[in-house]
Amino acid sequence: MTEEAVVLMAKAPVPGRVKTRLCPPLAPAEAARLYACMLGDAAEEISSVARVARYLFLDPPAAANAAWVAPFSSFERFPQRGKDLGEKMWDAAATAFRLGATRVVIVGGDCPALAAERVRRAFRELREGSDAVFGPSADGGYYLVGLACPDERLFGKFAWSTPTVLPDTVARCRALSIPFSFLQPERDVDTGEDLHALGEWARTHARPACPRTREWITAFFGPGGGGFPGSPGRTPGPPRGSRSRRGG
Repeated sequence: MTEEAVVLMAKAPVPGRVKTRLCPPLAPAEAARLYACMLGDAAEEISSVARVARYLFLDPPAAANAAWVAPFSSFERFPQRGKDLGEKMWDAAATAFRLGATRVVIVGGDCPALAAERVRRAFRELREGSDAVFGPSADGGYYLVGLACPDERLFGKFAWSTPTVLPDTVARCRALSIPFSFLQPERDVDTGEDLHALGEWARTHARPACPRTREWITAFFGPGGGGFPGSPGRTPGPPRGSRSRRGG
């Protein structure tokens, strides 16, 4: 029996349904393509973590028939269930615990800096005494949550997608006497500001490899781009794929 499980929460990369806060500066099709790239890279990173069960919780589940799910061959697939993100994450965690896991790490697919080693570190924190571990994100939430205790109260009655998600969750842990720890902060890609930061991150970090995401970045910003197409800090010269950027 596998005692550790990684849950990847994902949406089908359908234009107009995913990463809408990236539009503008991106067109809906571009935002969906970027998300598909990040998802594929996340799947490969997680697939390199040995001796864990891997679960993909997908919304909508019927989209699993599309070609973009090819990197998820090592994942068992489930539909997302719940009215908000908290309910969906709790359902996913509860499913993993019910299937035999004693430690569960939940991640999304929109943090390119999430390396396999970070997931391994989360499991080490759980083995060494933390009942919860969080990877703080720049927007006030978290890009990773790990659990050694199946407690629904860690996901209920929060204002999701707000800057108070992580502070409120930590306060809940303290109120419930749940020992917790933190990983290194990272950044999800949700807004135009995050998109700028993604380009800078790709220039200054060689790992994780993220081949799909890096290829997208090069096509969007150009080989040495320092900003959005046409921005003052932009390296001169037309980037690849500029027509799709204008037309959406």
